[in-house]
Amino acid sequence: MTEAHFYSRGTSTPRKSTDQRGAFMRMTQEDNRAASVAPPPENGASPVLVLTEAFTAEDAINRAGIGKFQVKLTVLCGFVWMAKGFDNVVGMFINSLTTCEWSLLRWHSALMVTITTIFTIFGCIIYGMWSDKYGRRTALSSSLIFVFVFSAVSVGLPSYTWFLVFRSITAFSVGGFAQALTLCCEYVPGRQRGRVVYILSCFWAVGVTIMLGLLYAMTRPAYYHWRLFAAVSTTPSLVAMIMMRFFPESIHYLLVSKEYVSAKIVVEDMARVNKKSLPQGQLFPVRDTNRRGRCCHLLSTNHARSSMIFWYIGLTAAIAYYSLDIMSPYFLQDVADENAINYTAANFMGDVFQPVECLHNVTTNQYVKILWTNALDFPGFVIYMIIVDVIPRKILLCASSLLSSLFIFLLFIPTSNITMLTAFLFCARTLLLGQMDMLLLMNAEAYPTTERGIAVGMQNATFYMGFFLTPYISHGFLRFEMRYLAGFCGVLTFLSAIAAPLLTWETRGMELMDTSQDQ
Repeated sequence: MTEAHFYSRGTSTPRKSTDQRGAFMRMTQEDNRAASVAPPPENGASPVLVLTEAFTAEDAINRAGIGKFQVKLTVLCGFVWMAKGFDNVVGMFINSLTTCEWSLLRWHSALMVTITTIFTIFGCIIYGMWSDKYGRRTALSSSLIFVFVFSAVSVGLPSYTWFLVFRSITAFSVGGFAQALTLCCEYVPGRQRGRVVYILSCFWAVGVTIMLGLLYAMTRPAYYHWRLFAAVSTTPSLVAMIMMRFFPESIHYLLVSKEYVSAKIVVEDMARVNKKSLPQGQLFPVRDTNRRGRCCHLLSTNHARSSMIFWYIGLTAAIAYYSLDIMSPYFLQDVADENAINYTAANFMGDVFQPVECLHNVTTNQYVKILWTNALDFPGFVIYMIIVDVIPRKILLCASSLLSSLFIFLLFIPTSNITMLTAFLFCARTLLLGQMDMLLLMNAEAYPTTERGIAVGMQNATFYMGFFLTPYISHGFLRFEMRYLAGFCGVLTFLSAIAAPLLTWETRGMELMDTSQDQ
């Protein structure tokens, strides 16, 4: 093992690109207790430490590259994302399905959406805190267990009240699914990190498509059974829950938690599975003196500006996306006029004492329309997957916001060509949907391990907050004219394009930090 002499200094290591990152010499007296202290120089200078070569977790991950270990982990996290897609479809149609048995009114639907969304917001934040305090694997495992158990039990409940209670607990637990992205990012080299995140998005898209197919199959008159439909939605959670036991905790979290032996075992296992050799030396320990998983850390001097910008862009992207979703029936000519939008399934405003329409027989034409209106949002994932690791993150975020704003303003063109207006609408939607995943990716890269879980959780919470606020915002604007709502969304996304370049860090190809001192 190579040995070298270094004068002990308090300098910090600047953050480097993974393209330029190599094994380096960073030593401490604690990490090499066998090392002796050299005799003091004759001129009375400070003593010199004899220290050994070391490498960081990022060095090990970059050396291991993308191999079987990362593929298996991506599939695991992909099933979590698929479970999220399943749950999204259930939440979208569950009121229309259960009203056939319980004769719900629109205020029941409003209550369900409001409570489950609020619980999910809190779940995102609390699971983010738990992820930093107790580990990514622990938080994600508990989330999957609660989602599976409470979703499965809710299938057999006899009343709407109990069903609402169990759906709320399920919604809270779904907030922990975002930590799958945190775990996945902490095992992927920086040069491929963006593409892997959008592979997870493809799993989500597959989950949505499968559930829409099951919706069509299980709402046929001869086979109608909403409870069976809800029961099938628990399958990905069960699969991911079983697979979790075969995967270790995040290396970065283990180092921050001072579990050096466990971290070394995981690193060696990753290198063995990928058939790669580790850098020479010992795994460099991380010094963490701060408490982990605290929201106030996101507003510290180092992170305050980025946090506020991330939250604003995430909130506006969600508001714009769901507003366009509410406006979609008008452009697809599913409603007679703009005022009728308040009575569609996507918007629970309007007369809250009207009964919810029972979805007991989805026709082939209805299914095709539901499928393609959802599938048109998915091409954005492929586009982002191709360019996310090529174009700098801040430029890509700015450009996507600017293009979204442009497509929204193009809806003001006075034309009767519904096809053209629909194309503008879905181009804006697919850009906004892909932008949300890019914000989660940038949060995972911009914040250190001690705050990464809560950062991703808070960012995910802004999306649900946007979903929560959109019906009220749209109802206010639609009292006047739909173009006002479209103009409002266009202005929000344009301001996001201005805010994106002001982010503190350009994170493409950067190594993940472990503590704030690494900045």
